[in-house]
Amino acid sequence: MNRNHIMTFRVNDKEKQIIEDKAYTKYDTLAPYLRDAALGKDIYVVPGLTGIDDELNAIGNNLNQLTRLANMGKIECVDLSETRNEVAKIWRLLNSLLEKYQ
Repeated sequence: MNRNHIMTFRVNDKEKQIIEDKAYTKYDTLAPYLRDAALGKDIYVVPGLTGIDDELNAIGNNLNQLTRLANMGKIECVDLSETRNEVAKIWRLLNSLLEKYQ
């Protein structure tokens, strides 16, 4: 999607701090948070889990790359099915936590 419009608005010091505090608990920058909030998208923040979704995505990507290389015969590696199952279990636990905050 081409984002070619800039929107600006004024806030006081207290409003700025509140917006930043909310945004930086889930997002790296303000723009995605403000877009999601303004467009009515659900924003869930589970205390103590900041960044864990990024870490799990990275682990999943690494596992997929290793699996692909093994299937191509470029590397020989141990069976990763147990690791994949554990990652899936973590995702299920995180999703159940998320349901409690909805």
